Amino acid sequence: MFTLEGIIRSCVSALIVFVMTVVCGRLLLPRIRAKSRGQQVREDGPKTHLEKSGTPTFGGLFFLIPIVIFAVMTFFIQDYSRDVVVIILFMILFGGIGFIDDYIKVHVSKEGLNVGQKTLLLAIVSVAASVYTVWFSESGSFLLLPFATKIVPITGTWKFVYAIFMTLFIFYISNSVNITDGLDGLLSSLMAVAMIGLFFSFGFLTGVIEAASGLMTLSLAICGGLLGFLLYNRHPARVFMGDTGSLALGAGFALMTCLSGMPWLVLLTGMVFVAEGLSVLIQVAYFKATKGKRIFKMAPLHHHFEYMGWHETKVVKRFVIVGTAGALVGVFFSTGYIL
Repeated sequence: MFTLEGIIRSCVSALIVFVMTVVCGRLLLPRIRAKSRGQQVREDGPKTHLEKSGTPTFGGLFFLIPIVIFAVMTFFIQDYSRDVVVIILFMILFGGIGFIDDYIKVHVSKEGLNVGQKTLLLAIVSVAASVYTVWFSESGSFLLLPFATKIVPITGTWKFVYAIFMTLFIFYISNSVNITDGLDGLLSSLMAVAMIGLFFSFGFLTGVIEAASGLMTLSLAICGGLLGFLLYNRHPARVFMGDTGSLALGAGFALMTCLSGMPWLVLLTGMVFVAEGLSVLIQVAYFKATKGKRIFKMAPLHHHFEYMGWHETKVVKRFVIVGTAGALVGVFFSTGYIL
């Protein structure tokens, strides 16, 4: 259950990372503009996006650097669970792959890493994250079912089945979150809301799983960083998050739910991310099966609504409302330990 100390610590963490992100953005943005010609947007996308060409990317560094610095500083002060430290390490790894992709897009080829290269790199890191979750996590491999009041351990051969699921899960969610980053302020707003939802969900697990307190702090710290980044990313965006930030956030979000034993939370708290990813899979599968027909006007889903005539700010607002509703439902389904 929540403790006053945990709430205060998490709120202070969010405030510190928020300020650090704002400062980091002020320092980095001029340098990024000076050394980068900006990212080129998709030519087959909405025509209103063509004016965004040349907008600097690598904005994910604005909040990733403060989160890492804060984590290192507090590691020696707070008795954090090893799982929380590992989540941050994997966020760095996924963010590193994104950074390579962003760098190639800006300085070498606008296509970035090809599909095979990116898939291979993400698959390797996803497997590593899955192996840690199933066999080496501090709390062990387990599930907490909605409204359940006991931990369901995963043992024996089920660990191998769960490891395969985890690999696909982490790979899918990291990509789905990455895909969601297509409109000014969309991903940063949605993920901030999702992190607030996770904060409350983890609060109910304090005293139940060892990592709960650290996960509360981490979720609100990420939220603080995203709110700071929104000052630069809200419409009209002065900088894009890039794959550097989106892949790191997707990996962090997936691992936070996995290591808390609640991967099912993604279906609720992250319902918009799941829908965005599914829209691409459905569109591609239907296009190939019908030899050129489409279900959506354009995938991912946020572009479909743009083609329907919605301004991108309207799409962002509506998606955030849906994301907020999903986060609230996710919190409700996490209340087993207080009922």
